Amino acid sequence: HNMATISTDIAQKIDIIIRENNTSTINLVITDSSGSAFDLSEYSTITFTVYDDTGVHITKTQSDGITSTATGGAPSSDGKITIKISVTDASILPKTYKHKLVFVKNQVVDNVTTNIETKTWMYGKFKINND
Repeated sequence: HNMATISTDIAQKIDIIIRENNTSTINLVITDSSGSAFDLSEYSTITFTVYDDTGVHITKTQSDGITSTATGGAPSSDGKITIKISVTDASILPKTYKHKLVFVKNQVVDNVTTNIETKTWMYGKFKINND
């Protein structure tokens, strides 16, 4: 018997390079496997983190740095988001870190929040070059 393999890993490996002490803007168009826009309004949290073995060094969320590319407001059903890296974010030690972009969908029933979906959509190297 052959075992069937089912992959639910939709994460895309993308390496990002920015310059130390400079602002950076990362524009993403997020689609499903058929190429349709991914409805980001359904997700409770969208978190972009830059980290290494010592911990997390940059965190961006809908309340700080992740917005709809079109409106500048909350991420919407068009699947287009902008991640803004500030000068402060980019002032960490220039080297190669790792990054990931995670979508979390929660359901609230009778004031109890339950996680129903967590998806890593993007990951890879996050390099900060010397200014």
